[in-house]
Amino acid sequence: MTNGSSLLRIENFYSASLDNSRELFVYLPPSYRHHMAMHYPVLYMHDGQNVFHPAFNGYSWNVHETVDRLVSLSLMEEIIVVGVANRGTERSDEFTHDLAGVEYREDKVTVQPKGLLYESFLIDEVKPYIDAVFRTKPGPEHTALMGSSRGGQVTYHIGFRRPDVFGKLAIVSPYFYCVDPGSSAEVPLVHLFREQQSLSRIWIDLGGREGTLVMEKHVRGVAEHLLAIGYAPDSELAYYLDAEAEHVEHDWAARLASPLLHLFGSEPAPVDMLKLCGCEEVSMAGPACRLNPVAVRTDGLTQSVLRPLYTVEDRSVLNVLEDGTIVPLTTGETVITAEYGGVQATRKVRVTAG
Repeated sequence: MTNGSSLLRIENFYSASLDNSRELFVYLPPSYRHHMAMHYPVLYMHDGQNVFHPAFNGYSWNVHETVDRLVSLSLMEEIIVVGVANRGTERSDEFTHDLAGVEYREDKVTVQPKGLLYESFLIDEVKPYIDAVFRTKPGPEHTALMGSSRGGQVTYHIGFRRPDVFGKLAIVSPYFYCVDPGSSAEVPLVHLFREQQSLSRIWIDLGGREGTLVMEKHVRGVAEHLLAIGYAPDSELAYYLDAEAEHVEHDWAARLASPLLHLFGSEPAPVDMLKLCGCEEVSMAGPACRLNPVAVRTDGLTQSVLRPLYTVEDRSVLNVLEDGTIVPLTTGETVITAEYGGVQATRKVRVTAG
């Protein structure tokens, strides 16, 4: 690593909670070896074997490269990153919680939920070890958890159960529902927490090309629930629908800078550009269509704005709900304007009969 940061591998880290062993991969920031009095926030990531190194499909998140770049540009603080390897065939078990609403018995694979044991492993075994061996800032305000797919699901459940440990979450392409591509039956695998927790930053995202594996209506539904119980849109809870992204490490790596900036960046940067994406045509007969206003900040953070200010040129043609859902009223054409952070974007939308 050319800028002074370093990667360490800890082999055969034993878990008494799970009675198994795995590798831990640790990234130390550039100043770690030179400023012995400094302590650092920590980001814990699931599926640690692909965090810094190529996964089974040849792709890696290359987290060290993105962190190095953002730190070198003074866009985020220096952090320690801990990649916790998964156990292959045990991954689905360890990433699944047995909680109300999690219908794991109907999942597409046989699951014996060990999410609570994995949670204990992270909190009672991994974190104390990391805090003892490395110079960390151990408080929840400096401790984040990130994962994708089933790792996004377990990040969500652990984070909302234990905000006293993890005060920041990045939930990437979360596997919140199991959808049968043949019958289209939808099985929920997510528990909806009823009360706001002491989480200072939450990032939730997905790609628009993930098929039935991760669907926008499910992920956005959880985001809307979190807004309803009190999280502030776009500042505390940030959301991003990356329309062209698939369910692969390559695409998660491509947008990694945004959750890192949300979790560990300085004060929110000004909005540089706003683009109003989504449907150009909506039918009176349905299905429903939701706009996707994408803001790009001057530091590069890219997000779908959850609550911009919408105005409609001809309100007799359609209305726009606060979540961006278009409500067609009659056939015709009009212009929708979204405003956020002092920047505006427009989109012409046509309403057809059916």
